[in-house]
Amino acid sequence: MKTLVIFHALCILLILGYCDVTQAQINEDTVDHYATAKENKGIDFDENTLFSPFTKQEWRSYQEKKINEGRKTLLNFTITYKNKTAVKDANLYMKQLTSDFHWGCGMTHRILNNTAYKKWFASKFTAADFHNELKWYYTEPKQGEENYTDPDAMIKFADEHGIIVRGHTILWDDVKYQQKWVRKLSPDKLLEAANKRVDSVVKRYKGRLIGWDVMNENLHHNFFEKRLGKNSSAYFYNRVYNIDPSTTLYMNEFNTTEQVDDKWASPEKYLRKLKAIQAYPGNSGMKMGIGLECHYGAEPIDLHYVRNSLLSLSQTGLPIWLTELDVKMDPTLPNKTQLQVIYLEEILRESFSHAAVKAIVIWTGSSIDGCDVMCMTNEKLENTPVGDLIDKLMVEWRTGSIKVVSDSNGSSQVSVFNGQYEVTVVDPVTNASTSVSFKVDKVSIPDKVIHLQIPG
Repeated sequence: MKTLVIFHALCILLILGYCDVTQAQINEDTVDHYATAKENKGIDFDENTLFSPFTKQEWRSYQEKKINEGRKTLLNFTITYKNKTAVKDANLYMKQLTSDFHWGCGMTHRILNNTAYKKWFASKFTAADFHNELKWYYTEPKQGEENYTDPDAMIKFADEHGIIVRGHTILWDDVKYQQKWVRKLSPDKLLEAANKRVDSVVKRYKGRLIGWDVMNENLHHNFFEKRLGKNSSAYFYNRVYNIDPSTTLYMNEFNTTEQVDDKWASPEKYLRKLKAIQAYPGNSGMKMGIGLECHYGAEPIDLHYVRNSLLSLSQTGLPIWLTELDVKMDPTLPNKTQLQVIYLEEILRESFSHAAVKAIVIWTGSSIDGCDVMCMTNEKLENTPVGDLIDKLMVEWRTGSIKVVSDSNGSSQVSVFNGQYEVTVVDPVTNASTSVSFKVDKVSIPDKVIHLQIPG
């Protein structure tokens, strides 16, 4: 217990700028400036204190500040007639079509024969991560007998509804999840079988997925390294890259943000492994991403450690996906449902405040797929408290549809979440209108000024 308390103290000291556990460079503007000098002195560190040394309101205010800076863009509209005269009191209607941020959910083959579940899933999510259906043990349980029926149908459903899919996972470094026939192979035969597996699944779905988990959990486990050598992961990343060079290849690991005392998967060790994969001959041009499973336990979440971990990983400039996020509660607690929602909201808000986090995949959606840890709905697709929370945040983190009115100079200003938009501007006298579509992000509109012209 004493060791854990010390670890929490170190994380808080790191946030305050006194030490650097991960040895990653953190810019000055990422440090919490809203802590007062008084707050920085004489703090009693307690492993059960969620927001120390800041109040909950201060923590939330800082998150909102980072969301506004990293997720939103302040646009300036100028509305004129063809003769360049400003249009006063023009009505500008703005509708967000898509978001740069993806809400995702775990998906299983049970969705294939459930029309209501398909409709529910497609109405909420723009990303999916298959639970098991792309894993080697699922597609080739017996050597030489491959079956892609379920993943083929699931990807077809996703394509039809504009849902991007992660390739989870090509190989898994945990011995527990190898087929019996795989475990029995000699090193030479294992290499042959693994190469065949890589070639089969990657060629089948080349160019259709948003990313591949190439070697799942290769920080905690080493099934392939023990049998094929220490560079096994890097070798298989290279093989996938040569087949599907345009798709982002991910590491995917647990406890990098969840546990301060996990000796295998700290941010420092994650980055070291990632760099080793990148340094492997032939991998220099490979697109890589950071996958974080985010299976949080029943204890209060250490947001200091989460923040520092995400800051460290974001220094790479690579996209970060939270790939299997859930919060496990002690089933004996009388208030377990309430606590689960509280902890989940804190981790979602903290994660979303980091612009490097491009997607959050909830694990899982409906209890139709099982509800061992957390789910958004029951089998009738009625919301649980977790579902209510996620619905609330989905609305909060979108611009939706808005209306603004131009001033006497024909100008109006609005802050919107990044994404694709459709804008219609209407003349207040003649009702003449014009519509345009455009992408809003930090680079598409460099000066943040949009000129719109009303006919007439």
